[in-house]
Amino acid sequence: MLGRVLGNRYEILEKVGEGGMARVYKGIDHRLNRYVAIKTLYEQFVHDPEFLRRFKQEAKASAILSHPAIVNVYDEGEEEGIHFIVMEFVQGMTLKSYILQNSRPKPEEAVRIVLQICDALIHAHSENVIHRDIKPQNIIITPDGRVKVTDFGIARAAVDATITHGRSLMGSVHYSSPEQARGSFADQQSDIYSLGVVLYELLTGNVPFSGESPISIALKHLQEDIVPPGTLVPDLPQELDSIVIKALHKERSLRYASALELHDELEMWLSAHGRMDYPGRKSRYSYGSREQGVKTDHNSYYNNVVDYDEDEYGEQDDEMAGGAKRRRRLRRLIFYSIVLIGFVAIFWFAFSILRDLLEVPEVVVPYMRGDTLEEAQRKLEDVGLGYSIKGEVHDDELAAGLVVSQDPPADRVVRKERVVELTVSLGQALAEVPLLLGRSELEARLMLEERGLEMETSSEFHEEIASGYVIQQDPEENHRLARGETVHIILSSGRKSIALRSFLGWQLADAQEWLEANELILRNLEHEYSDDYPEGQIISQYPLSQEMVQPGTPVDLVLSMGREPTQAPKKAYQIQVNPQAPVGTVIRVFVEDDESSRIIFEGMYPGGPINFEVYGSGHVLLMERRENNEFYIVERKYFP
Repeated sequence: MLGRVLGNRYEILEKVGEGGMARVYKGIDHRLNRYVAIKTLYEQFVHDPEFLRRFKQEAKASAILSHPAIVNVYDEGEEEGIHFIVMEFVQGMTLKSYILQNSRPKPEEAVRIVLQICDALIHAHSENVIHRDIKPQNIIITPDGRVKVTDFGIARAAVDATITHGRSLMGSVHYSSPEQARGSFADQQSDIYSLGVVLYELLTGNVPFSGESPISIALKHLQEDIVPPGTLVPDLPQELDSIVIKALHKERSLRYASALELHDELEMWLSAHGRMDYPGRKSRYSYGSREQGVKTDHNSYYNNVVDYDEDEYGEQDDEMAGGAKRRRRLRRLIFYSIVLIGFVAIFWFAFSILRDLLEVPEVVVPYMRGDTLEEAQRKLEDVGLGYSIKGEVHDDELAAGLVVSQDPPADRVVRKERVVELTVSLGQALAEVPLLLGRSELEARLMLEERGLEMETSSEFHEEIASGYVIQQDPEENHRLARGETVHIILSSGRKSIALRSFLGWQLADAQEWLEANELILRNLEHEYSDDYPEGQIISQYPLSQEMVQPGTPVDLVLSMGREPTQAPKKAYQIQVNPQAPVGTVIRVFVEDDESSRIIFEGMYPGGPINFEVYGSGHVLLMERRENNEFYIVERKYFP
């Protein structure tokens, strides 16, 4: 880029910096032979037609500003895909660099700097230009102490871009007003809030809110109160502390109504504590004033025309006397003609104004619900109407910043230049996320439903929290979400389960060793005769093999006593079980009798009774499988 000439006029000399949306070069204007600053957009922005439209519109809007405390915009253009803005080149450092070098300047010096920024905002707001990105990086301090505010009017396009591209959002969000963090429209008081953050940083050396991400900082602007600067700097004058707190109020209606009001309070404080001759002080009052013309008193003029006194000078001849009279009559005629023409011109001018007032053309109000403010403004300007913001309301259908309603309504015929009042959406009403930790799944669901929020669940093992209770939530307590948004919770599955192995045929010592290694408890040890297992081996167990158990679960074992010395014939019985479970439920029928311990049926319940044969005495267990894939006993039946 170095050496390139843009617009056949602006030569790029050297790179001087980079910002959130553009690179900045020092250049020279060959036509006017002066140094200029040239901003060229990053490549990712030039393919976004909406951004380019806003960028050009805002650049042109900011070009109308002309003030000693504002960096002037000279030109804007595009050449071979390079979009550029030509601005006044200012020698100096950014206010951010000044703060880093000077740590914390004296309160008087900080106020002098902010007063000059106020001067710039007063002028810009009088032209209906909102900066939207007041921050130390956009303020230049010249070597003689003068302040220059840059990027006026361009910030609207830049902020939209940083939300998408994220290059400078972290730098801007520290100074964003609550309404900007919420995505609402920005106005003059948004600039006042941002300027309040700048004054806070000058007085304390820190910004009011910081965090790990732009979102966390934005939430603090919305939800948390600032630490008063007087708390961080004990010797800070109380009046300055109060001024900063008022400028940083979260409610716009409680901030300063205008930059002029803030300026006057700061100037009043400075007049009592320091000198008033800060750079540029007189400019706000003298800039743009019109020179008063010199009044000419026509009567006085003509009263001083010399008349000859015959008594003093003697009698003159008739020809000379007649000539003097004719000249006097001519002068009077010219004077009265001028007066008459003036009266006719004034009458005609007044008649034209009155006719324009009485003959205002009528236009149809356009439909604007769902439009952005920029779209609504464009529609109104196309038909010659103005607009004002009536208020903000929550709306479940329209996103923040879109028009909810208008007065007069659409299709109403009104006179041109009528102001249409717009109500703007704040987006959906926000609900505060409650504390769910330690709650059961049902409790958590009911608490969220009460606030209009959805719930999404997952589960994890936990060594201390019982199964079915909340162990984590995202987002955390007090976070604000739009109604209908989802809170994710993690439920405890209890301690991690293991599959119990089969101990049939094991020696008791081996089984005890395995149970201890897996933190299981041997609860009951019984002895029975067995034809299948020799004495000393385990012949049955509960829970059964492959059932999922958690550490601390008790296990019952039955140890073989060998064959029964005299064994009577085993009597057979027919048993019928009628499960009360719905068809399709996974069930298990387990029998323990004189013959053995065995599973009679396991699977999806087909319906109807289940019949089977048992021997001697014992019991039948009917089990159902629950959501965690574990079987639970629902019925125990003894026989004979």
